Amino acid sequence: MKTKFLLLFLLSSFLFAQSGNEFLKRVQGKFNSLGNFTADFSQAIYATQGSNPAKVTGKFYYKKKNKFIVELKNEMIVSDGNTIWNLNKKFNRVVISYFSDDPTSFSLETFIFDYPPLCKIRLVKEEHAAPGEGILELTPKDQDMEFKSVKIYVNKEGLISALEIIDRGDIKYNFQFSNFKLNQDMPDSKFIYNPPKGIHIIDLR
Repeated sequence: MKTKFLLLFLLSSFLFAQSGNEFLKRVQGKFNSLGNFTADFSQAIYATQGSNPAKVTGKFYYKKKNKFIVELKNEMIVSDGNTIWNLNKKFNRVVISYFSDDPTSFSLETFIFDYPPLCKIRLVKEEHAAPGEGILELTPKDQDMEFKSVKIYVNKEGLISALEIIDRGDIKYNFQFSNFKLNQDMPDSKFIYNPPKGIHIIDLR
């Protein structure tokens, strides 16, 4: 009898894990079908449990190969996939660095393609979720990664509506995306920032 229950437990665990991987493949397939998108963007950072979060809102532009723009009220971050320009409008200053070296680099492709093989994957279904909706929870297999967990919220169209990241210091980062516009006319030149005259440039490359 104990053996029977053990087999049932192992089988159910396998099917649940498999559903998480299948759901991930669906999200990856949808992402691969997109050339680019724009979305309304919000970010909240919870430094300690129960504390009021630091919030910002703005516009997010994304194109394959880690090209993106984050437009905020007093800041703008631009990436062409190799270089990042971090513009502070208030201080009329831009910091230029390589994409791989910049802590503000925000790669959706990393969360969708690079992290999953290094993590345990669990599919979470909320009680009132619409068909096609779900949450992918990624937990690192070892302690070398910079986060404790990542939750990828997926809407019924297969698009990422939110990311929730808890880092090693228990700081929670929440990113929300809404009002998607897909596959627009978006040339690569849009993702290159040319500093105007008079701006203070700090080049870290």
